[in-house]
Amino acid sequence: MTHQTVQGLLDYWNELRGSRPAPKRSEIEPRDLKRVLPHVFILERNDRWTYRFRLAGTGLCNIYGMEFRRHNMAALWQDESQQEILTLLNEVTGTGTIGLVEYTAETPDNRQLSLEMVLLPLAQDNGAITRVLGAIVAVDEFPWVGEHMLVRQWVDRIQRLDPEELPAAPPVINAGRKVVQAVPPRPTPIPSLGTRRQTHTAERPYLRLVRDASLQIDKAK
Repeated sequence: MTHQTVQGLLDYWNELRGSRPAPKRSEIEPRDLKRVLPHVFILERNDRWTYRFRLAGTGLCNIYGMEFRRHNMAALWQDESQQEILTLLNEVTGTGTIGLVEYTAETPDNRQLSLEMVLLPLAQDNGAITRVLGAIVAVDEFPWVGEHMLVRQWVDRIQRLDPEELPAAPPVINAGRKVVQAVPPRPTPIPSLGTRRQTHTAERPYLRLVRDASLQIDKAK
């Protein structure tokens, strides 16, 4: 793990949780994460095979060239990588494991992009861990990123971290400031799957609310 966006979100989550396995969804303060929100997402666990996007940052949508509404995270992966990701997600929600993933995504014309992802357990108000807070950032800064869709991807490396073995994080107010000050890669709007769509430049940035009639809608800024 090398990108400051991923590290900043991990530090913020770690301080917010305190001695608990995971912080609550209601404790996440978007204004403390405003610099990284374009790359942040929240998944909801429906069952051991289905982790649907509830929130997805506009930067994330732009990098991939698609909307993540109702998409199952597992469906983004190819072959054995899909089972690797499902196993990791089930560990995140089942045991509070932190997941760090280095992976490669590819365009239809075989251009490849290296990315990093962090997966963090997130609890409901009753303490049940049924959600996953995460962030995805591109490691490479190729000029074509944002102009070509990413249509397939596979895992290069997975790290599992025990939250109890993490170094002490700075006070939450400082961790929040650190994330606010971190500057993520500048996403460039790209066409959606099948057709071109309006860019996100006229929208309020950061998190996009993913609505699904079968799910209770989260509070989002």
